[in-house]
Amino acid sequence: MFLELVDSLRCVRPHEDSWLIARADELVARHIVQGELGCPICEARYEVRDGVADFSVGAPRASAPSPGARDSEALALRAAALLGLTEPGGLVVLAGEWSACVDALLDLAEGVQLLALDPAPTLRSGGALSLALVPDVLPLAAASARGIALDATHATPSLLAGAARALAPGGRLIAPAAARVPESLQELARDDEQWVAAAPRSSVSAPVPIALRR
Repeated sequence: MFLELVDSLRCVRPHEDSWLIARADELVARHIVQGELGCPICEARYEVRDGVADFSVGAPRASAPSPGARDSEALALRAAALLGLTEPGGLVVLAGEWSACVDALLDLAEGVQLLALDPAPTLRSGGALSLALVPDVLPLAAASARGIALDATHATPSLLAGAARALAPGGRLIAPAAARVPESLQELARDDEQWVAAAPRSSVSAPVPIALRR
C-alpha cells in the first residue's frame, strides 16, 4: 500500500469522513508492507499484510482470475480508452477482473497511481500499484479518483454509488452493461459488455479580475 495513497482512503463503517492513520511496521520504497490503518472516529483497524490493505471485515470476495498476456493487453487498451487516460497523473481504481491488466495499463498510462481491489493473486504491491480487499463498500474519499472500473462481481448498488461519489469532476466509471448508471453520472457510451459514464465537471467559473473605478 503506497503511503501517499492513504490520504485518499476512508473507513468502510457508516459515519462522517475522516482520514485514516497509518502505522508502518515494515516500509519499503514508501509502500507499507506490514502495518495497520486506523480510523480515528470509530477506532476500526484494518491490517496491511504483504502490501495488501484488508478492508474486507471478514467477507472478502473471490480473487480475480489471471488472464494471459494478450487478454491483459486488450483489457488495458479498453480501460485506457474508456477512462480517457491520455493525461498523466491521478488515481485509477480497478476492481476484480480489471485488476489483471495493471501491468499493461501502467505501460500505457503515464504517471498514474493504480489501486486494485480484490486483485488477481499474482499481483504484488509496489511502485505505482497498491492493493486492497474490500467489502460491499468503497473505501475511497469523495472526488479522489480520476477513473474507476468495476467488474460484474463489484457492480453492486453500494459500490456503484461509492464509485460515483469517489470520482473527481470529469472522472469516468466503467461498469457492466446490465448495471444501472448512477443518477449523478452522465452516460457517455455503451456496448453489449460495458458502459462508461462521467462525473459532471465543476460549474464554478474561474475568477475574473475586476478593475475598480475611481
